[in-house]
Amino acid sequence: MNYLIIVAGGNGERMKSKENKIFLKIKNKPIIYWTFKAFEESSVIDSIIVCARTDDLKKLKNIINKYHFKKVIKLIPAEKSRQETTMSTLLWLKTKAKKDDLIGIHNAVNPFVSRREIEDVFTAARKHRAALLAYPARDTVKVTNGNNLVDNTPIRNSCWYAQTPQVAFYRDLFKAFVKARDENFVGTDDTQLLEKVEIKAKIISCSRYNFKITFPEDLILARRIMSVFMKENKL
Repeated sequence: MNYLIIVAGGNGERMKSKENKIFLKIKNKPIIYWTFKAFEESSVIDSIIVCARTDDLKKLKNIINKYHFKKVIKLIPAEKSRQETTMSTLLWLKTKAKKDDLIGIHNAVNPFVSRREIEDVFTAARKHRAALLAYPARDTVKVTNGNNLVDNTPIRNSCWYAQTPQVAFYRDLFKAFVKARDENFVGTDDTQLLEKVEIKAKIISCSRYNFKITFPEDLILARRIMSVFMKENKL
């Protein structure tokens, strides 16, 4: 089985929106519709679990029912943080998922992931124990100390911008999240937690369309590229 966890617990603060940004519209449909559609139509995804704020669950359920997204099997209330939310979802899956089932974790506001990318990252995770979608950095990256003084400059060719889905076996993800919880470690993405249990994820290059809609300018860009993305992916 291949499960997908969609994390949708944002509050729209950085988007400067009064509502969760997943409900903002692109081509007259909420962002979350396009995210659901990508995975509903993927042949490699068996079941979807959605995590969101309690106040958003009813609205999400209405969207799921309206557009007949049949792969969504559970809506789970979000915790205080993304990491805690994913942990609670993994606990819910403990009596359902097998140890060698693959679990993908995806940002609800990454709607432009293609069916090919979904297939490739799950295939890579099965082979390498873990995988994520990312695209290579095209700007030079600087690592600073606490005073914003440059400490070092990594080789740009080795730097990637991590996106989602990020995928691993259930047994490994659960182990990584439990270790992070017990050590009070907070990561910036899921594969960083896997690194703490000595699992190195395979990077699968993806299109730059697959970005996280976070700020108002991201939404402007998303609305402009939607038609191109639909055409290229025959949506």
